[in-house]
Amino acid sequence: MTINKTLEIQNIIEKILQKHNVDPSAESYFLKLRMPSYDDLVIEKEGEQVLVGHYYHHPSGDLISDPVLAFDYNHGYWYPVRIELALGDTICSFFDNGKRMIYPARIKEFRAFQRMFARNIREQKWLENGVKEDD
Repeated sequence: MTINKTLEIQNIIEKILQKHNVDPSAESYFLKLRMPSYDDLVIEKEGEQVLVGHYYHHPSGDLISDPVLAFDYNHGYWYPVRIELALGDTICSFFDNGKRMIYPARIKEFRAFQRMFARNIREQKWLENGVKEDD
C-alpha cells in the first residue's frame, strides 16, 4: 500500500480514469482500453463494486476475464473482495449479516497480487498509451 493507505492498483487506475475524464467516485462507469499486443483493460464500477481486469476473446466467442480484481468501494477506498481467474475465483472477503468477513491469508495474497498487477499496468504504459474504445 502507498503512504495514503490506498492500494497501488487504485492509485494507477484512478489516474487512468482521470485521464479519460471519468470521475472515480461516480456511481457507475465503464472504461475499456485497447493497446496492441495486450488483452483489453476494463475498469468498471456499478454501485459499490469496482472491477479492474483484462479480457480476451476465447475462440468459442466467449469473453474471458483473466485476471479481474473485484473491490468494494467505501468512501473513496477500494477494499479487496476477490480475484477472478480463468481457473476460478479466490474470495477474500464478503458481508454476512452486515459484517465484513475476511480470510486474512487471502487478503495478504490479494494485496501482493494487486501490487504486481499495478506494476504491470505502469510498466506496460496503459496510462500513457491505452486507447479508449468508443462506445
